[in-house]
Amino acid sequence: MEERAPLTFRALAENTMITMETVEASGYHYENESIPSPKRHKPNSGKGVPCEYEHDYNVLVLSSGRVLRFFDTDGYSLLVPEWLQPNVYVRKIISKLPRSIRKRMTYLEKFMNEEDAYDDEENELYYHLRDQVYDTYILEMRLRERMRAFLRRWRQRRMDRRSDDNIDPITQCPPEKEVEIYDWDMKKKYVFDAKSLAIHIETQLLHHDSGFANPQCPRNPWTNVNFSYNQLLSIYFQLKHYRELRWGLTTLYEYDFDKKMWHRYHLSAITMKAIKNSLTTLDSMPARELLEDFILSQLSQMGVEITHSITMAYRIIMQREPRHWYIELWKEVAMTNHESAHFGVNCNHLIREQCRKIAAKHHLFIKDLVRKGYVAH
Repeated sequence: MEERAPLTFRALAENTMITMETVEASGYHYENESIPSPKRHKPNSGKGVPCEYEHDYNVLVLSSGRVLRFFDTDGYSLLVPEWLQPNVYVRKIISKLPRSIRKRMTYLEKFMNEEDAYDDEENELYYHLRDQVYDTYILEMRLRERMRAFLRRWRQRRMDRRSDDNIDPITQCPPEKEVEIYDWDMKKKYVFDAKSLAIHIETQLLHHDSGFANPQCPRNPWTNVNFSYNQLLSIYFQLKHYRELRWGLTTLYEYDFDKKMWHRYHLSAITMKAIKNSLTTLDSMPARELLEDFILSQLSQMGVEITHSITMAYRIIMQREPRHWYIELWKEVAMTNHESAHFGVNCNHLIREQCRKIAAKHHLFIKDLVRKGYVAH
């Protein structure tokens, strides 16, 4: 079998379209410094003789003239074993990796032109330093990822052992489609039903106050604390697996769960949904007044005399039976009117025609109220 060449950092950078910063933007070097010469010591005879030369691995001079300085303890905490990468310089270089990706790329770019080096006694210090550094970097990152995955599974296993009976806090019933969420801070696992959790998140994202959109961050029903980014990501893929995704979470995922950005670009849709939910439920006084004003204004334009008894009839039915068949007809027309006004579309003729058809059933509406005893004959 033909042996494949190891993947170098340059190939990784080209495949992932990584952009490099200038080398002056990162640290770990000092300019215009050189390796100190071997020190001399005086034996008992008093004559100065040079001591045996020992190379200082805490100083590395690059071909560009930069000087990198290390500590004796650098290179000990790597996951790459010494038998796989014994070069001291390579281990010290990898141990100094910055945390951020951008600074890390800039730091590794310093070794792009490094090849071989020898000490004062012509002993080889390293060969193909660039390839060794990049290959060791890739190996170290892979080992770290495996270690993090192992630690994550170990912690999840401990949480699974401590978890109680799985009861969904929203429905108070055992979940049919389990969605598992791990809270690393609380060291606890929470289980929800996929459908109830999807509705819960959608309700919070489309929260409104009397028809005015006021989105809320999705919160954990058990702790009333906002879900973290990793938890939202896990919830999204689990709900996608169960086919229980709703519009709110789907579009929020497109903006990397940034609620402010999501609200800015979906303001029209969120506003229309807030008005529609408010008119559908009629669970607040402003929502009932909004529908009442629309109905009475349309009846007035058609020449219907608006008396106190008619006004009270609409107020009573919207409060006691907000889903009455006659009120539902007015809701549809009112929603069309608000949508046309919001998007600047002229639908006045269509709205007037629909209102005339509904007003023709006004006498049936009054008879129904009298039969139920809401108003006097």
